[in-house]
Amino acid sequence: MTRIPVFIEGQDDLIDLLATAMCSICYNTSSFIEFYVLDCGICPFNKKQLESLKTKFDNFSIEYLPVDLKRFEGMKGWKAGNFLDCYARLLIPELKPDIDRAIYLDSDVIALDDIKLLWDQDLDGFETGLVADIGYGDDSFYFENCTRNLGVPAEHVYANAGMFLIDCKQWREHGTTEKLLEIGRKFKDKLLVLNEDILSVYYAPNRYKRLENRFNLTDLNSRVARYGITDDYLADEWKNVVIYHFCHGKPFRQIKNNYNGKTIRHFDAFWFFAQMTPFYAGMRFRMNEALRADTGAKTKYSLFGILPILSVRRKNGKTLYKLFGILPVMKKKER
Repeated sequence: MTRIPVFIEGQDDLIDLLATAMCSICYNTSSFIEFYVLDCGICPFNKKQLESLKTKFDNFSIEYLPVDLKRFEGMKGWKAGNFLDCYARLLIPELKPDIDRAIYLDSDVIALDDIKLLWDQDLDGFETGLVADIGYGDDSFYFENCTRNLGVPAEHVYANAGMFLIDCKQWREHGTTEKLLEIGRKFKDKLLVLNEDILSVYYAPNRYKRLENRFNLTDLNSRVARYGITDDYLADEWKNVVIYHFCHGKPFRQIKNNYNGKTIRHFDAFWFFAQMTPFYAGMRFRMNEALRADTGAKTKYSLFGILPILSVRRKNGKTLYKLFGILPVMKKKER
């Protein structure tokens, strides 16, 4: 049986998504999956929960690879929290020096077909296989920042960093990890999308194997037709999607996507796999709370079930508290 090494970033606040991604891969793949979790902070209990998935699937193993986040000092972190764990993927060939080829996946993905279809792709001598980012066009802020501030030529095809197919042997020989980290520090104040921007600087112009979008497909209309990503092309990719990446709408906290208000593609598929995990109840509870906050749901508290004491209404990220249902006493903005 083919053994496929799959690396996924892991930490406690994303453990439910990691488990869902793992279930989707095991469910759709007949090969044996060697999961390597880039451990950026996972407690023993959550590791036991992941291990419990072996009662459902017998075609995988798990090894945790501790990531020293000090390695990323001097680099720009992700969002306001300045999270540096997003760079863990750049260490993969070093963390497992005995592996010559690997797949990396973000935790907010699901497999909808056999992942061996990705594993079998020919890199044609390139050290990395990536998928073009559908949202990168001449009118996008990615394009403007890359060409104006990072020196990336306009003909370069911007890649989405949610999936790598890596020739680890070449990566190590080229010293790619240190080169990427150096770029990250050099352009710290000019990076917008971090890994994607760093990879664009390093691989420009187009020094990576461009894989079909079905291997990292995202829910966004085509804006980059000049790269061959037309509506007709995407229609065919949707029929053959292997890895679906929830970039533009997160089904664990919303139903509709962020760009046209339509239902997120494969929303039901995400929850089909989520219910296979031990984290399902918590995920459903948080989803329901998020929906209540967005729809303006009201909760009433009454004395003896008759006399209204307090009403709580959540809408658009704000919570309004009223005494007796009519007297505003506090308004709170949710984080």
